Amino acid sequence: MNFDVILVRYGELTTKGKNRNDFTRVLINNIKSKLEGYEAQYKLKKEFDRLFIELLDPTVSQTIINIVKNIFGSSSLSLAKRVDRELETIANCAIALVQYYQPTTFKLEVRRNDKTFSLTSTEIKQQLAPMILQQTNVKVDVHQPKLQIDVEIRREFTYVFINKIKTIGGLPVGISGQGLVMLSGGIDSPVAAFLTMKRGMNVEYLHFATPPHTSEEALEKVKTLVQKLYHYTGQNQQRLHVVNFSMLQHELMHISDASYRITIMRRMFYRIANILAVEWKCQAIITGESLGQVASQTIESINVINSVSSLPVLRPVLCFDKNEIIAIAKEIDTYQTSILPFEDCCSLFVPKNPVTKPRLAQAEFQEQNLMWQEIIDVIIKKNIKTYVIGRDDIHEES
Repeated sequence: MNFDVILVRYGELTTKGKNRNDFTRVLINNIKSKLEGYEAQYKLKKEFDRLFIELLDPTVSQTIINIVKNIFGSSSLSLAKRVDRELETIANCAIALVQYYQPTTFKLEVRRNDKTFSLTSTEIKQQLAPMILQQTNVKVDVHQPKLQIDVEIRREFTYVFINKIKTIGGLPVGISGQGLVMLSGGIDSPVAAFLTMKRGMNVEYLHFATPPHTSEEALEKVKTLVQKLYHYTGQNQQRLHVVNFSMLQHELMHISDASYRITIMRRMFYRIANILAVEWKCQAIITGESLGQVASQTIESINVINSVSSLPVLRPVLCFDKNEIIAIAKEIDTYQTSILPFEDCCSLFVPKNPVTKPRLAQAEFQEQNLMWQEIIDVIIKKNIKTYVIGRDDIHEES
């Protein structure tokens, strides 16, 4: 059966007040961006509480649904038939749906969006239901119907649909500014990136590599993770910045108290991330830290590491346990990539007995004899590569 409209429901966006248009404008821009290449096959029509994707080519309906349902900012969508507002026409459309799907039972729901329509929702239902029953063998079941037919009467047209497809929800990416994700290649940080985008923040990615200790396969793994996360953003491309951390990593081996190495290494990560975030106009740092999961994620460690950051640090999975994080990673298809056996620089250089309750004064004392400031200056100028990652392409930025 050919449908001619995809009806998109705004969900959380309907709770917004005078700034609702800002949210819907970003959502529409994101949809247009992700549907690049399909411009000749659809048109967009915005109403106060709905967005309508009019299908000029019904054969691409499933392709468009698969793209739009993973764009943050809507709650559900439905394939619909658009008809005029005559009850007989609406009934004929509903009858055609019953005849096509051949259910044994059905339920009819009517929503009268246009309050100037002469009949109430209940009156419309009372007139439509007998017309459907007379022309089909279907029976009414209001509790567990095999088919539910929904009718929305609006000012210009009526929309008849049978299915509600749950979309990813959240806020449109870009409405909440921009952040820099510290992407390790493990399970947690891709989930943190996903959850940050779900709250409307656009993200760039920062990865620390220590060649030759970390392999080219480890870098390819991170690129793959960004490409998987690309499906949830509102942009055509995302940027992955890779910092060669080897020079600073070797310098950190001179720390006299080895138990502080991972603490100080992460302080260096934050220092570099802050400099780059300001340069790239990012307003926050995002990490995959989960409270108490490892030594560097105790509250004492978080406080000592966080003290070098002038930007806010967002930790979307802070209060999730590992199983909860894994469940999301599987849902967004990053889990199998994250567990590939290619280690990142954090896991390679963890000391045998890392400190779990570091003290700020001791961390600063351990840093005193290191040339970390000079090395960071060199890293910022010479040791960063940027990759542009899109739907079908990954290339190094010139």
